[in-house]
Amino acid sequence: MENAPNQAYQFSEFLQEILDQREIVPSSFNWMAGQSMPQPYRDLLVHQGDMTTTLEKYHQSPVALEVLQVTHEEGDYVREVILNKQTTGEPIEYGAIDIVLNHFPSREKDAIVSGKEPLGGIMNRMDHPYFSRPVGYFSLPAPSICQERFSCSPNTTLYGRHNKLVNEDDETLASIIEILPSI
Repeated sequence: MENAPNQAYQFSEFLQEILDQREIVPSSFNWMAGQSMPQPYRDLLVHQGDMTTTLEKYHQSPVALEVLQVTHEEGDYVREVILNKQTTGEPIEYGAIDIVLNHFPSREKDAIVSGKEPLGGIMNRMDHPYFSRPVGYFSLPAPSICQERFSCSPNTTLYGRHNKLVNEDDETLASIIEILPSI
């Protein structure tokens, strides 16, 4: 998926609430075409796969989920997370994810709500068919949560993507903001 530079994207209401709480303003996103993303971020972000698998391969470590906050209302399950290397505890992604629980069977809903495993890991483990549809790619100055968790300065440029996971009927399963630390 390629997009025009600085094109604005609409986040779900719940994702926008998390961004607002973290004082991550829309103007801080510098939207870019995928081919403009520098390496190794291009390999890590510009693809049709899930981030859990991509990060596990890149870091040669299983991924552990750390849930920072959760909102659960009206069939939406929204969580703000840090993905860490299971082997060292090193943070390897900041994320906010709006999951539409109504599109998951009970067993998967229970696994999602337990907060012990990333969504990509759950869906892969339970053979839930899905497609990754990146909406856009961006850079931004490190938000305070990323400065704190990734041990970087405010003027550090970080890279990320806005992604959607959809089912076979093209219904949105999840809308995700994914931000990587400096590599």
